[in-house]
Amino acid sequence: MKSKASLAILIFLTVSLLLGASNALAGPFGEIVIFGDSLSDNGNYGLFDGQPLPDPELYWEYRFSNGPVWVEYLTDSDHFDTNLTDRALGGAQSDGLMPPGLIEQVRLYILTTGSSLSPTNLYMIWIGGNDYFNGDGDFQEAVDNIESAMSDLADNGAMFMLILNLPDLGAIPHRIGSDLAPEATTFSVNFNVALASMIDTFSTAHPGIGIYEFDVDALFLEILADPDALGFDNVTEEAPNFSVPNNFDGEGSLFWDDKHPTTRMHALIADRVYTELNAQLPADMPDTSAQENESSSSSCFIQAMAWE
Repeated sequence: MKSKASLAILIFLTVSLLLGASNALAGPFGEIVIFGDSLSDNGNYGLFDGQPLPDPELYWEYRFSNGPVWVEYLTDSDHFDTNLTDRALGGAQSDGLMPPGLIEQVRLYILTTGSSLSPTNLYMIWIGGNDYFNGDGDFQEAVDNIESAMSDLADNGAMFMLILNLPDLGAIPHRIGSDLAPEATTFSVNFNVALASMIDTFSTAHPGIGIYEFDVDALFLEILADPDALGFDNVTEEAPNFSVPNNFDGEGSLFWDDKHPTTRMHALIADRVYTELNAQLPADMPDTSAQENESSSSSCFIQAMAWE
């Protein structure tokens, strides 16, 4: 069995950007880079051999959903119209090596850029659910790890960051109605309060950096309060077609399986993030029209390996 240290080296050697010269597109950001877990993973987990992958008969092209995830919508021509580098990985926690957690994802990304981070890129973080489901449930530790990742990004030149909070984990199909629902809700509430406080403090300490928040929890509560208004008729159970092979019709469901949103919900998240972030961006955004992006890839893991 390989040690965690050697595994980290192997992961680093097998993880890289698909470098390719490509002019920046029309949006305000030269590129959007995402770090996180299955909520943002656009197929990375499916590139590792020997692991229980998202079944391609039940999950669309190895996304943990029935279609594209929110970051894919956010970077398309109807939204920010820019390139995507996706470092998110299903199962990731805020820290840890297997699979690489947030801190490791950020540090590996910084290493593979080979230089300071582009000041015209938007760096996004959405993580925390697996710290409850698969970790020790320490919400403060999870928030501290997010702060550490943000510090690494800031120290290496990042000028724009977007951080997302968590929905009520006690109200998702995996927990709703169970004895563990109150515990999951408490984690979510505590995590979100601590995250907001940390971001306020971090923003004060880094006045030159554009640090933005998106309140996923508020959107989730809005949907639960009036599902029909946003086109949902099933917000408490997994989609009926989830168990039907090669049928990715999520109908009016909020969730595809018992934890992950449908692509319809992902599209809604992208729409809201786009609208709210656009309204907050400074009028004198850096010019990205002549910038060459370091990557036009939609995935960062380019070789497969098994974790041993």
